[in-house]
Amino acid sequence: MILQCGHLTTTKRRVDIIGAGISGLASAWFLARRRSDVEIHVWEPSPEPGGLAGCFHVDGLTLENFYHHIYRRDVALQKLIDAAGLAGDLVWRPASTGAYYFKRPYRFSSPIDLLRFDQLPLIDRFRAGWMVLHARFIRDWQSLDDESAPSYIRRVAGENVYRVMWEPLLRGKFGSAADSVSAAWLWRKLVDRGASRDSRGNELLGYLRGGLIRLFDVLVAHLAANGHVVHFGTRVTALEGSSTRVDRIDTTDGAHDADVVIAAAQLPDIARLLPESLAPLRERLERIEFLANVCLVMLLRKSLSDFYWTNVTDPSAPFVGVIEQSHWAAPEDLAGHHVVYVSAYVPQDDPRLQMTADELFETYLPHIQRLFPQFDRSNVTRLLIRTARYTQPIVRTGYRHLVPDIATPAENLFICTMAQIYPHDRQVSNGVEMGEKTAALVDRYLG
Repeated sequence: MILQCGHLTTTKRRVDIIGAGISGLASAWFLARRRSDVEIHVWEPSPEPGGLAGCFHVDGLTLENFYHHIYRRDVALQKLIDAAGLAGDLVWRPASTGAYYFKRPYRFSSPIDLLRFDQLPLIDRFRAGWMVLHARFIRDWQSLDDESAPSYIRRVAGENVYRVMWEPLLRGKFGSAADSVSAAWLWRKLVDRGASRDSRGNELLGYLRGGLIRLFDVLVAHLAANGHVVHFGTRVTALEGSSTRVDRIDTTDGAHDADVVIAAAQLPDIARLLPESLAPLRERLERIEFLANVCLVMLLRKSLSDFYWTNVTDPSAPFVGVIEQSHWAAPEDLAGHHVVYVSAYVPQDDPRLQMTADELFETYLPHIQRLFPQFDRSNVTRLLIRTARYTQPIVRTGYRHLVPDIATPAENLFICTMAQIYPHDRQVSNGVEMGEKTAALVDRYLG
């Protein structure tokens, strides 16, 4: 593309971004603000932006594909929401957290609730609280990456705290990999959640009215207004080039010469796109394992539980979390619906990934009724299912050595994914930070 600027003629350099999730769109947003001499093309196989943080529409209601909330520490996302002109619709509300231990519900919304947890002796309740405080004073997280989460919990809080409180949660999320999960990942979760509590210890979480899709729509509109293009419903099929450079990007809409490529899809999908000349990079990306997520979304006439977030610690339950958005979001923001997500992290070959919503509901119903005896299937007005293949990297000890750099051996190929935010867990704000870092590196590369 040739631009005439007075007596000067300049050629815009092309930047192709694979994926219109938060990392891809944030990369595009920040790069477009940094430079006027680029033409950005974002390639997204879905019909809408957002990826795992995207939305769907049902019964006049806009719901996020998966449950999301914003921590107080999520400064990058809050700044982006402000820059998009949506800060007035960012709502902060107290969130009630609970867990089912030994078939009984317990509230865990404040430190006082922990002291009331009668499944542990009093001294162990104090040790469990001490572990949260202890995490705030740790600065060298890399040393924790060489220790497993179970070992760290036992060392700081003791065997009882690990066995009763934490082992069911780790096994529920990571399955057979629970024993090898890095303590650095757990440490970061403790720090992030602790920073979202108010002066009384209650947790305050944020959400954007109307869903994060409103932010994504603003980002897409901004790109279009500045001459860039987001190609929805179009898949990247291959990258072609040498061991030092990507020369071409192939899509279902044709092939294009490549000046710069930012791969902001999931790592396994990126690995499949790489040419044989980049086999060493592909093999490195393939070493990172992922769990899938299966989420049953229920629209109910009546509330299911007393909590926004319920951790399920029953080893026989086929799900790990029950998230009732209507116990957190304001009723008017959900049009009066009771919205519940029933979440499970599963291996790639789990049969639930192929189930319909009705089939999954029938599988879960006995377990839901055992945890929530008042629940009746007549309470359900709508059932939906959301699945994603690559949601949670299995962050084993030493994971920091597996995390790929943003820059790659191919000088014009950059990788920007949520698997690189370690030791942070997957938060939308971390994707914004990754996008800003990637845009800065591309800016420097272009000179």
